Amino acid sequence: MIKTSIKVGERRNATILFADMTGFTALSEKMDPEEIDALMNRVFGTFETIIKDNGGFVEKYIGDALVAVFGVPEIHEDDPARALDSAIEFGRLGSSLLAGLPGDLPELKFRIGIHTGLITTGTRGDYDVVTGHAMAVAQRLQGAAVPGEVLVSDTVKEHCDSEYRFGEPQLLTVKGKKEPIQAWSLKGEVSGGGEESGVYIGRQEILDDILRLYIKDDNRVVTGRYIVSEPGMGKTRFVNALLERIRRFPDFQAPILKAKAQRYRSARYAVVSDIITEYLGLSVYEPPDSIRAALRGIRGMAEGPIDGFLRLLAMKEGDADDPDIVLSLFAIFQAIMEQYSNALYSCLVYIDNAQDLDGLSLEFFQYYLKNGRIKPFVLMAGREYPRRLREVFPDLKLVKLRPLNGDEARQLALALFPDCPTPLLDMIVNQGMGNPLFIKEYAQYARKNKDLNSLPDTIQNIFLTSLDRYEPANRDLIKKLSAYAHQFSADDARKVQEATNSPATIVDKALRRFVEDGILARNGNFYSFSQDIFRKSLYASLLNHNKRIIHGAIADIMLMGQKPHRLRLILHLLRAERWAEAATIMLNDTARTYTYEYLAHIDLLYRNLSKAAPDEAIQLLILRASLFFNAGRVDEAEQELKRIMQAALAQEDAACMGFAYHLICAINTMSYSFQKVRFTGQKALQYSRRAQHPSRAIQGISHYLALAEMHRNNFAEAGTIIEDTKQLAEFDNFQYGQTLSEYYLLSGDYQQAMRTIDGNATPSDKNYQPVATFYGLNLRLKVLWQLCDYKALGPAAKRLLDAGELSRSSISQAHAMLAVCQHLAADHKSAGESFSQAEFHTEQIRNDFDRLDALRTLSQCLLLADDANKAEKFALEALALGLRHSCFYPTFTVCLSLVRTMVAKGDLEAARFYLQEAAWFFTTGLLLPYKDVILYYYYAGSLGSADNAARNRQIAKNLIDDELGRLKQPELINNFLTVRGYGEIQHALEQLEDNHEPA
Repeated sequence: MIKTSIKVGERRNATILFADMTGFTALSEKMDPEEIDALMNRVFGTFETIIKDNGGFVEKYIGDALVAVFGVPEIHEDDPARALDSAIEFGRLGSSLLAGLPGDLPELKFRIGIHTGLITTGTRGDYDVVTGHAMAVAQRLQGAAVPGEVLVSDTVKEHCDSEYRFGEPQLLTVKGKKEPIQAWSLKGEVSGGGEESGVYIGRQEILDDILRLYIKDDNRVVTGRYIVSEPGMGKTRFVNALLERIRRFPDFQAPILKAKAQRYRSARYAVVSDIITEYLGLSVYEPPDSIRAALRGIRGMAEGPIDGFLRLLAMKEGDADDPDIVLSLFAIFQAIMEQYSNALYSCLVYIDNAQDLDGLSLEFFQYYLKNGRIKPFVLMAGREYPRRLREVFPDLKLVKLRPLNGDEARQLALALFPDCPTPLLDMIVNQGMGNPLFIKEYAQYARKNKDLNSLPDTIQNIFLTSLDRYEPANRDLIKKLSAYAHQFSADDARKVQEATNSPATIVDKALRRFVEDGILARNGNFYSFSQDIFRKSLYASLLNHNKRIIHGAIADIMLMGQKPHRLRLILHLLRAERWAEAATIMLNDTARTYTYEYLAHIDLLYRNLSKAAPDEAIQLLILRASLFFNAGRVDEAEQELKRIMQAALAQEDAACMGFAYHLICAINTMSYSFQKVRFTGQKALQYSRRAQHPSRAIQGISHYLALAEMHRNNFAEAGTIIEDTKQLAEFDNFQYGQTLSEYYLLSGDYQQAMRTIDGNATPSDKNYQPVATFYGLNLRLKVLWQLCDYKALGPAAKRLLDAGELSRSSISQAHAMLAVCQHLAADHKSAGESFSQAEFHTEQIRNDFDRLDALRTLSQCLLLADDANKAEKFALEALALGLRHSCFYPTFTVCLSLVRTMVAKGDLEAARFYLQEAAWFFTTGLLLPYKDVILYYYYAGSLGSADNAARNRQIAKNLIDDELGRLKQPELINNFLTVRGYGEIQHALEQLEDNHEPA
C-alpha cells in the first residue's frame, strides 16, 4: 500500500471580515511618517486585540486594510456574531484613537464587509492561509460600504437576525457569481441587552426553578446555577429568556453583569475586566480617560483602584505581574456590589462559556466570594463543568439542558416556518434531534430551499467545535475515519493511519475515548459513528485532496482483504478518482445488470473514461441501459440505446453492436413485438458470437428468441433454440433450466415445469446467486399459480419477498398472490395488508409493460378474494395499457376477467363488449393463456351467437378436461374447480348435456 501524506488544513464554514480605513491619504498628508506609523500601529494593534479577544485572527494586512477570520483556527457556533461584535467595537472606538493628536485631522472611519461561507485552511510556506470565494464576497461587501458602515451578507444576517438590527437590503454583484448577493447594513445590537426576539419553547420548569431561587437570594451568601448543555442545545436562548423575565420584575434595579470567557485570550483577569467595563457601559479598548471618568462615577471609588485597573488594561503579554492589581479589582467590584446592598434584588453575574474562564479571573472570584461582603447571584453556562470551577463555586448546582421533546420541537419548527408542509416538518423534527439550534437552522434552510438535502453550515460547525477537547492527532484520526460510511475495525483505522503517514499507536486508546464520549458505537470488533449527521459534518471538513488520499487508502485496505463489499469498494475508488479500477470492478460483476445502485455512479465514470478508455466507457453505457431495462424504465433504456448505437456505428464495433441488439431484442420481448424479436435477436447472436461475448449473454439472447417462438405458438422451433445452447463452450446449466421451465409452463406442462425448477442447479457464480434466486422464485410463483397450488404458493411468495427487490412488478404480484392464500386461510387482516402492499408497489411501477403485468395479477387476485369492485378498477386500468401496446397475452386475461365481472353484475351488454375485444386476439394465431381460453369459449357459448353456441360450449368442455389432465393431483383439481370458479362452468356445461343440449 502506497503511503501518502495528507495536506494540512480543512474545509469549513468561517466568517470573513474585511475592514478598510478611510481618510488614510488625507491623514498621511498632514502627519509626519513616524507619526503615521505610530498611529497605524495603535489603530491596527487595538483592532487586532479586539479580533483576538472575540476568537478570531488577522489573516493579513493589505495597506490600510485588514482581513480577519472567525472560525480559524478555532470554530465557534457564534462566529458570525463575534465578527459583528468586533465591527461594532471598531465603530465605537473610531476617532477616539486619534486622542492626543492635532484637532484638525480628518475623522477616522472604517468600511467593513462581513460574510460567512466555505473556505479552506492550509499553509503557504511558513504562514497559515485561508482561501475561498467567501473572501471575495466579504471584500465586495467592504467595497460597497460607505465610510462608517458595516455591510453583511444574507448568510450573516440569517445567523444573527435575532440579536442585531439591520437596515433595508441592497443587491450587489460579485465577480464569479451569476446572481447578485443581498447585503444588509448593520445598525447595532437589539435593544434590551441583546435578548433574542421570537418565541421561547420548553425548559419552563428549569426556568421557573432558577427564578424562584433568584427571588429568594440572600446577598450575603453565594447562590446560583451552572447550566450545562451540548452545543446548540439553546443555553444562550434559555439564559436570555431568564434574564428578560428578571428585568421585568417590579422595581428591578440591580445590574446584570455579563461576560463571555474566551479560550486563548492573553489579557489578564479578562472576564473580571469585561464585567467591570460592561457595568460602565464601555469596553476594555476604550481610551483610559474615558474609563477613568466612568469609574469615578461609582460612589466611594478611590483613585488608587482606578489607577490599578488602568495599569491592568495597559499590560502587554510578557509584562511583569503587579501584585496590587487583585486588590484594585476587589475594591472596584465591591464598590459596585455595595451600591445595591439594599436593593430588592441581588446583583447578577452571568458568565458564558464558563469552561474557558481564565485562571486569574477564577482566582479573583475565589478571593472575592470569600472576603466580599455583598455577593452576587452567580449564573454560569458552558459545555462542561470542570473540576476547577466546582471547587471555586461549590454552591452552584448543576442544571443540564435536555433536548426538546417531539411536541416542543414541532412547536419551535412551526414558529420559525409556519407554513411548513407536514412531510418536511417531520424531517426537521427528526433530524433536529431535539436540539433547538438544529431545528432553527433546518427550519430556516427548509423555508429557503424547500428541502433538507444539505447540512446547514452552522450545524457542521457545532460538530467540529465539539472536537476541540481532543488532541490534534485524535481530531485528525476521527476526521479520517469519517470516510467510512459504514463500519470499520481498529485494524482498518491503524492501516489508514499508516497509509497517511500518521501514528498508528494512538488508535486503540483514541477509539476507546470516542466510544466513551458517544461519538462512536462499538459492535464486537467493529466501530461506526453513533450519529451519521456527525460523520457527515466531519467528512465535509476534509480537504478534497485529503478525501482522495483517504478513500484510496481504504480502497487498498479492502482490496487486500477477502471478498470486499463490491459497492462500497467502488464508492471508495470513485472518491479516490481511480476511475479505471472502479469501472473494471463494476463491469466484472456478474450481477451488474441487476445492481441498481450502480445507476447513481455510471455517468461520473463515463465522463472520466470516455476519452481515456472509450471501450470501457461504451460498456458502461450498455450497463446503464441494461439496468434501466431490468428496472422497467424502458423509455430511459431506449434513450441509452440511441447513444450506444451511435457510438457503435461510429466505431464499427461488433461488441457494441452485439450489446445494442441484445438490449433491443429484450425490449421487443417485453413489448410483445415478437417479429422484431426474431430479427434483432438474430443480429444480436451474429455480433455477439463475432465479438466472443460470454456464453451467458448468448444464452440470454437465445432465451428471448425461444420465448418469441413460444408466443408465436411455434414450440418446436423454441425447443430447438433451447437445445442448441447446449453446444456453447461455457454452457450455463442454470440458465438453460430456467428457459426450459418457462417452455414447459407456456406449453401447459405445469408438472414438468415444476420438476425442472426443482431439479435446476444453483449457479456456480456466487455473485449471480441473489439474482438467480429471485428470478427462480418468480418463475416458481408463476408455475404454482397455474397449478392452483395455494398451499405452496403462500410460502413461495414470502420467500420471494425476502429475496430482495429486483423487480417491482414481481414484488407486487407476489404480495397479491400471498393475499389470495391468506384470504383462503381466513386471515382477512393479513390479506388486506398484503393487497395494500401490492397496490403500493404497482403504483411505483413506471413502465407500462411491467405495470400491465402487475395490474393483471392484482385484478385476478382481488376477484378470487371476492373484491369485485377493486378487481374491476385495476382490470380497466390494465386493459387501457394492454390495448395501447397490443400486449395480447396479458390483455386477453384482463378481458376475460372483466367479462366474468360484468356477468356477475348482470351487465350482459358490457360483458359482450369485453368478449368481443378478446375475440380479436384469436385472429393472430398467437399463444393465449389456457385457462382464459376456457372462459372465452364458455362465454362465447352463452353470450355469443346462437349459431356457434353449441360448438363453443363443447370446446370449453374439452379444454376443461385438458386442464384437469395437466393438473392431475386431486387437491390441485379441487382448487381449480372451486377457488378459480371453473367448477361452476363445468357444472353448467354438464347440466346442458343432461338436458340433451350439446355441450
